[in-house]
Amino acid sequence: MNRREKHRHELALLASTGAYHMYDQWTRSLLPFVQWNLTPGVGMDNFIWLTAISTSFTLIGTFFVARLIEVMGLRNSAMISSAFVILYQFLVCQFTNLYVYIFLQSLLLFNNMQMIIDAAILNLESEDGDYKKRTRLITRIMIPQSIGYALGPYCALQMIFFVTPSLEISQALCGFLAIITLLPVIWNYFPDNPSTNLSLVPDFSGYFEALKSDNVKLYSLLLMMVTGPYTAYDSLLRNSMASSAIRDPNNMHNLFLTLGLTTVLVNTVLLPKLQTMISTQVLLSGSFSVLAGSYIYLAVFHDLIHLFIGMPVQVAAATICIGELSSQLMGAIGKRKAGTAASVLRMSQLAATLLVPFVHGTIVPHHDVVSLCLMSAALSGLAVVMVKKFGTSMVFSSEYLPGFSGKYD
Repeated sequence: MNRREKHRHELALLASTGAYHMYDQWTRSLLPFVQWNLTPGVGMDNFIWLTAISTSFTLIGTFFVARLIEVMGLRNSAMISSAFVILYQFLVCQFTNLYVYIFLQSLLLFNNMQMIIDAAILNLESEDGDYKKRTRLITRIMIPQSIGYALGPYCALQMIFFVTPSLEISQALCGFLAIITLLPVIWNYFPDNPSTNLSLVPDFSGYFEALKSDNVKLYSLLLMMVTGPYTAYDSLLRNSMASSAIRDPNNMHNLFLTLGLTTVLVNTVLLPKLQTMISTQVLLSGSFSVLAGSYIYLAVFHDLIHLFIGMPVQVAAATICIGELSSQLMGAIGKRKAGTAASVLRMSQLAATLLVPFVHGTIVPHHDVVSLCLMSAALSGLAVVMVKKFGTSMVFSSEYLPGFSGKYD
C-alpha cells in the first residue's frame, strides 16, 4: 500500500469514525426516554440491567465480527455491521413493548464498528511498526470520535426538545443520515482485504494463544480498569441527567458538549505533546493518578458546577489511558491477527462494561455516587502500581511522531 492509498484510507477511517459515533451517541442519548415508555414498566434501578443486555449481545458479536473481518475483509465487514446497527437505530423507538425492545438488542451483535476501525488501523501499519506511530493514528481517530460524542447527544436533545418531541421521528432522521453519509464512505474508501479461503466459524484457539502473552493480559486488565469505572459513572450520570432534562435540557447539552470538546483538545494538543516528552509507562501511571484524583473530587463535590470541573479531568485522563493501552495491546498481538487483536481490545472494554451492573447495585448501592467514585479511585490507584511494576515492557519511541500533521514514512 503506497502513501497515497494510506492517506485515503486514513481519511475514510476518520470520517466513518466521526459519523458512526455521532449516530451511536444520538441513539444512546434517547434510550433513557425510550426505556421510560416501555410496558410493562421498568424502574430506574433496572435501567442498568437493560444496558447490560445490550452489552452482552455486543460482546458475543465480537467473536463473529472478528472472524468476519478476517474472512470478508474490512470493507464488507463494516458495511454489514453498519447496516444492522442502522436498522436497530430505525426500530428501537418504534415499539414500546419491553420484550420487543429486548429482542431488538440482538441486532447489537453487529455493534462492533469500532473494532473494525481498530483492525483497519493495525492493517495500515506493519506488524513491526512503531508503537508511537500506531498510537498517533489511534489518537487521531479519537478526534472525530470525540466530536461524534459531542454532536450526537446535542443533535438528539435539540431534536426532541426544540424541534419535535417524537422519538420516532428523531431516530428515523438519525438512521436516514447514517445511510446517506456513513455507508457511502465505507463502500467507496474503506480498505478491502478478504480471505475467502477461511471459514466464518470463529477460531477460538487464536484468543487462547493471544492471552498466553503476559503483556496482552496486562494491557487487557488495565483497559478494564479504565473502562469499567468510567462506564459505571457515565451510566449513572446519564440516567440522572435525563430525568431532569425535561425541566432544563441545557445542562445536559452543555455538559456533554464540554466533555466532547475536552477529548478533542486532549487528542489534538495535550497527548501528542506528552508523547514526545515522556515514556509510555510514565504517561500511563500519571494519567491513572489524575483519574484517581478526579474520582475523589467527584465523590466529594456533587453540584453541577463541580461536574463541569471534575468530569473533563476524568475524561481527559481516561482518553489518554485508553489511547496508550490500545496501541500497546494491538502491537502485542500483531497485524497478522488483526481481527483477533481488535476483538481482544473490544472485549476488554465490553467485559468491564458488563461487570458494571453487578458492582453497581450489589457491591455499591444504586445511585450511591460517593461509594462508586471511591471504588473507582481505588481501582485507578491500583492501576498505577501495576503500570509501575509490570509496565517496563511498554515501548517508547518518538521517531515517527512529528505531530498530527506528520506523514507516513
